[in-house]
Amino acid sequence: MIEITGYLVLSYSNCVREAWLVAHRIFPESENMNLALGRLIHETSYENRREKDIAIDNIRLDMVEEKKGRTIVSEIKKSKYSLEGARDQLLFYLLRLKEMGVHAEGQLLVPKEKKKITIILTEEEEERIQKMCEEVQKLVEGPIPGIERAQNKCKNCAYYTYCWV
Repeated sequence: MIEITGYLVLSYSNCVREAWLVAHRIFPESENMNLALGRLIHETSYENRREKDIAIDNIRLDMVEEKKGRTIVSEIKKSKYSLEGARDQLLFYLLRLKEMGVHAEGQLLVPKEKKKITIILTEEEEERIQKMCEEVQKLVEGPIPGIERAQNKCKNCAYYTYCWV
């Protein structure tokens, strides 16, 4: 049984093949420009905030703040293009925190675009994320999935050469 992480949930939301590769520790190209840019944006954005890169159990939070008695967990992304997966990743974190007794709200932050999207873990979302985790578990126990997407949708993926070259 594999430990589900937020990055694995993000990968699953983006592409099941990517999730399988991540789960089996087949890492993407380390020289990928999109990954490098994402790391740079993460490291240089919100530098004045104290609570960045918090690791708790199997989750790694980009940023945690207390505002007016509320705990706010933020996930920093480089662009708006994978926000569906980022939303699922953040909901996974909120669910794990809830299971630990911490009730928090979430924010997706896209500093380049000055976007801030509030994310709340509802009962419906909680059930969906739990089901997704079960699906991820089944996926990683099976063989590598085939390529599902059209090549143009994959062009910015760090696994592009693994799948398409």
